[in-house]
Amino acid sequence: MDASKKFDLSRLRFFVRELMAPNPDIKLELRTQHFLPNFCEGKMIINLVMIAEMLALVISLVMPVPSIFFSNYFEALFQISIFVQWIALACAAGLCLSRTYLTRLPNHMALITAYLILLLITFLVNECAVWVLWWTGKIASPRPAWYAHLHFQNLSISAIINALMLGYFLTKQELKQRTISEAQAKMQALQSRIRPHFVFNAMNIIASLTRSDPKKAETAIEDMSELFRMMLNEEETLVPVNKEIDVARKYLALEELRLDSRLQVTWDIGKFPRKAIMPILTLQPLLENAITHGVEPLPSGGAVSVTLWEEEDIIKIRITHPAPKQKKKDIGPDIDSALENIKQRFHTYYGDRAKIRWERQDNRFIISVSLPVRDIM
Repeated sequence: MDASKKFDLSRLRFFVRELMAPNPDIKLELRTQHFLPNFCEGKMIINLVMIAEMLALVISLVMPVPSIFFSNYFEALFQISIFVQWIALACAAGLCLSRTYLTRLPNHMALITAYLILLLITFLVNECAVWVLWWTGKIASPRPAWYAHLHFQNLSISAIINALMLGYFLTKQELKQRTISEAQAKMQALQSRIRPHFVFNAMNIIASLTRSDPKKAETAIEDMSELFRMMLNEEETLVPVNKEIDVARKYLALEELRLDSRLQVTWDIGKFPRKAIMPILTLQPLLENAITHGVEPLPSGGAVSVTLWEEEDIIKIRITHPAPKQKKKDIGPDIDSALENIKQRFHTYYGDRAKIRWERQDNRFIISVSLPVRDIM
């Protein structure tokens, strides 16, 4: 019995140390983000096509019309657009296919290599265009008198435009990474406010049971070990709804050991699609808030009601608990502070798509939460 308790306590200390330690997944995720933007993404390709078309419009406006190639401005815009779009899409494909290789290079070498790839692709597309003109009978020879001048002119324009575009996309990528980094740091800070509080609260529960009921204390240690293992094994911060419910049930099992018959919890869980996810430790702080401010102040305890359902790709959560008759100044700031932290976490994950509100109706306090079924940020 003593050996078993000693093992459980040592395991508990290990889990506590791991839980309190900084999350390495965020640093790993930031390291895997390269400074070069991902030209395989659909949004990036759309941006390139739009920029290329604006460039084609400018070139067609400054080109002399009519000429040996164009009889009017519409024909000039059409043919120049095709040529510029060839270059833009070929450059995007080249950078996309070489991304794996570029990410292995030092930043300065990756940038130089990417720039040379763009110039090489411009030369190859330019050469193909000359051959197409010859095959279609537009020119008499694949090596006309202006052949060298055409390559020089197009490569010079390409060198300037590619330098400007790379600078623009690099700045945009840096801003994106900085925004992600700040959001992750904020999310980690908000998460760190909740996790230690949860650990300390659970340890206080065990401490209160150690002398009064050692058997229950041992059971609580086992529940904590299993609960922490669930949390620590989770590589992502967003988890399936069912798993978050399991975390909340484990927490309530610890609270029920401490409060005994003073705490009654009722669950009403609807059906959720498999894709439904939510931030880990969403329900636990809401339930802790309900117990701390609604059940504990009452000598006879009280009932906490938890309702979850899905409605039009929105996860709905409603938690109600007793609202003891106390002065607003005595309970408001604590409740508001806890719920504001949760609100900030939701905003970090989902932005304005997440909603949380709380109100007091008669002798009950109601917390309502709306979350997207899945994260699409």
